[in-house]
Amino acid sequence: SPYAILVSPLLIESGQYSMTQRILVIDVPQSLQIQRTLQRDGISEQQVQAILKAQSSREDRLNHADDVLVNDKDLAWLHGEVERLHHFYLTLR
Repeated sequence: SPYAILVSPLLIESGQYSMTQRILVIDVPQSLQIQRTLQRDGISEQQVQAILKAQSSREDRLNHADDVLVNDKDLAWLHGEVERLHHFYLTLR
C-alpha cells in the first residue's frame, strides 16, 4: 500500500502520533460535534462534555496536524475532500 490510515480518537493523548509520518485531523465546530454525538450515541449532553474534556483540546489537535479536513458540510462534499486527500497522499513519498 502507498499509505496506511491509523484511526485513533486519542492519537495525541495516547502518544500514538509518534508512530506516524503525517497527521490528518478531522475537525468540526464543537457545537456540531456535540449535536452529532448526541444524535449518534443517544447519551446526555453531560456525558458528551465529559468525553470532550478527556480529549486533547481542539487547539492541540490542530497544532499537531499536517492536514485538516473541516467536516461541517454534507456527505457529498466530504467524499470529494477525502478523494482529493487520497490523490494528494498518493503523491507523497
